[in-house]
Amino acid sequence: MINPLLALPAIWIVLHHVPESRDPEARGPLDWSGAFVALLGLAGVCFGFIAAADFGWTDVKVAAPLALGLLLLAAFVWMEARSHSPMLPLDLFRSRTFSAVSLPTLLLYAALGGAFFFLPFALIQVQGYSAALAGAAFLPFTVIMALLSRWSGGLVDRFGARLPLVMGPIITALGFGLLAFSVGGGGYATFLASMTVLGLGMAISVAPLTTTVLNAVPAHQTGVASGINNTVSSLAGLLAVAIFGAVSLGIYDHGLDHSLRSASASPELKQAVQAARGQFTIAPAASGIEGIDRELARMIIKASLAESIRGITLLAAILPRCGGEWGTPAALSQRADRIATKNSAAMKI
Repeated sequence: MINPLLALPAIWIVLHHVPESRDPEARGPLDWSGAFVALLGLAGVCFGFIAAADFGWTDVKVAAPLALGLLLLAAFVWMEARSHSPMLPLDLFRSRTFSAVSLPTLLLYAALGGAFFFLPFALIQVQGYSAALAGAAFLPFTVIMALLSRWSGGLVDRFGARLPLVMGPIITALGFGLLAFSVGGGGYATFLASMTVLGLGMAISVAPLTTTVLNAVPAHQTGVASGINNTVSSLAGLLAVAIFGAVSLGIYDHGLDHSLRSASASPELKQAVQAARGQFTIAPAASGIEGIDRELARMIIKASLAESIRGITLLAAILPRCGGEWGTPAALSQRADRIATKNSAAMKI
């Protein structure tokens, strides 16, 4: 679905303020066959990951689309290597900077997509906030990203690529760490503070990441490079939700079992808690019992859910730091700095 409140102004801005550009080195027609194969491959992989939450990884409804999607993506790479006008020029990956910066992009957006998927459960199910308040908790992140994006886009020109690509993920990891503390029992103000720090870290990271990717390729291939970067970020969120979902359910079910073992529970209470396994909802599982058992069931389920989301948020805190450490070594950053400086000087001329 497309939000017309955002799409229509964006279309108007593009038509009136974005100049037309063409690739003077483009050869041949558009790569329709490559686009079609890539579309089918990505659709199969995405469907498989989404369906895995309902049917499990071994079910044919999951395994078949995943296998077909991966085969089609392999065929896509084979086709692109032999195409005279490929949609995805494989020579882009000869740039060490371009290839290396894809790693922090993947990890950063995986952490963001995975944590943001589970955060509403923490706000509504665990903390008991309304849907409106849960949505409002994301406002600091959105506002900071919108206000600082233009400023952060110039950080590469001012300081080089290395500093923002190291400091941004560190601040982002700190924001996720604060979110984990908030899930564990902090108030609404701690959620807002966490989202503020997280927004600052992402604002410092995202624009320099994109700038470094675009500066790492020839000018006529910046559109393709940007498309690859956006695809990596989108797939990262999808993969994170699937993987984080499996991890979170494991932590959640383990928490339920541990609570039942450590408490003298009645048969009704055990049945209600066991019914909550594999589900991130509190009310339905506890609705079949009354009195103190109902309150105990809600407490056990809520505590296990909080522990699960806290574990996921801590995992999300690790990923950006790994990306900043592994994806931007000094040699690559220095090379990106030189390219950025060269391109900036050329633009000024």
